[in-house]
Amino acid sequence: MQPSLRRSLLQTLVGPTTLLLVAAGAVAYGTAKSVVSSAYDQNLLNLAHGIASHVYLSGSGVELHLPREAEVMLRTDTYDEIYFRVRDEHSRLLGGDRDFPLLDELDPASALPIPYEPNAGPITDTPPAKLPKTTVFRDLDYQGQAVRAVRLYRAMGDRSFYVTVGETLHKRRDAMDRLLLGFVSASVLLVLAAAVAARFGIPSGLASLQRLTESLRRRAGTDLSAIDLDAVPDEIREVVGALNALFERLRNASAKQREFLQDAAHQLRTPLAGLQMQLELLESRPLDTPARTRLRQSVDRVTRLANQLLALARAEAGGRMLADATPVDMTPLIDDLVEGWLNIADQRGIDLGVEREPTVLIGDPTLLQELISNLMDNALKYTPSGGSVTLNCRMASDDNDIKIEVSDSGPGIPESVREQVFERFYRHAGTQASGSGLGLPIAREIVRCHGGSIVITDGSNGYGTVVQVRLPRGEIEKGR
Repeated sequence: MQPSLRRSLLQTLVGPTTLLLVAAGAVAYGTAKSVVSSAYDQNLLNLAHGIASHVYLSGSGVELHLPREAEVMLRTDTYDEIYFRVRDEHSRLLGGDRDFPLLDELDPASALPIPYEPNAGPITDTPPAKLPKTTVFRDLDYQGQAVRAVRLYRAMGDRSFYVTVGETLHKRRDAMDRLLLGFVSASVLLVLAAAVAARFGIPSGLASLQRLTESLRRRAGTDLSAIDLDAVPDEIREVVGALNALFERLRNASAKQREFLQDAAHQLRTPLAGLQMQLELLESRPLDTPARTRLRQSVDRVTRLANQLLALARAEAGGRMLADATPVDMTPLIDDLVEGWLNIADQRGIDLGVEREPTVLIGDPTLLQELISNLMDNALKYTPSGGSVTLNCRMASDDNDIKIEVSDSGPGIPESVREQVFERFYRHAGTQASGSGLGLPIAREIVRCHGGSIVITDGSNGYGTVVQVRLPRGEIEKGR
């Protein structure tokens, strides 16, 4: 399944929303139950206090004087049945329902701090210590119905009595049902609101992404201009900034490619025109040996230029090629080239020296061989007859890098143009030897993609040129 930002947002919202609804439901249910229970328990306790107000002290103890009309009013309720029982401390029934439970002291005590101040009758604040004085609430079954009951203790002089009042739970359950219905209705509305927000809010929030997508879709393949960061939300600004950086790199790469093609076309135009002219001369004089020689030399120069252009293209793509780099032993790589250098040195009377220590680095063997070949070809080309060229490849003494050094006794490179010689097709004014100006640019690109450095310095005693290359060895064990 393809990743979807909209689906991810919905999945992110569903979990917390569901958890919130469940938690809110539990809190609402507990709160509603507590409020309803407290309210009706208070009402039940008020009934007990009302009955207690009709108990009076007499010569034989305490007596209940509850008129018939008052009892009818007490028991009148449109929802529930009301039961009560009054007894003294000796469990003598003073009035009410004889079989109504007594709620003995094993029942849990209520913590409702509701003091009772009577309107008549001498009632003491502190009952005898030997008698229970807690107000007890309890859920029980009576006559096949669930009943909520309260037992109230009262003291009157040296006498005391208990008032127990109970009622069925219809009002409580009806109140809970209505509260829960209200909560469920609110929850449904909340879910609907969340669904509407998800249906219209998420697409609205993602509209800026859609506009960006449409803008990029309408772009031409050559349009690599930066995206306006002020037109995108803060949340994706870093992504768009990275995309702009990618566009910048692509613009630079495209510009370099166009420049390369233009330079290559310019450099090939002259030798190809010379080839065409020499071919025309050879057609008119087919047995002209010097013309054949010049034609062969021109073909060699064009072939060398084409090979260098291809080598430069490979070097500029070296970063991608090095993804599969392998350990390269520099000794056999150099030895394969020595014979060709010796032939050139012998023809021109140049003293050639090659010094190399056993060294191994992680890299591309073809590019590394092209690097050393270009440095040595330049040195042999610009060194006059009777001069010397030396190649030295060894481990650097100060760190773990490999140091390649090519020195010659040629005319040298002025310090003012040492950066320019690394530009493609650049040739220093006054240079006598022929060339395309690609040797050092190729060398720099190969060194760059291997993570190394290349510098040009003066030779010993200020004569000649020394090209120094430093290449990191890399993780040799990883490649083996």
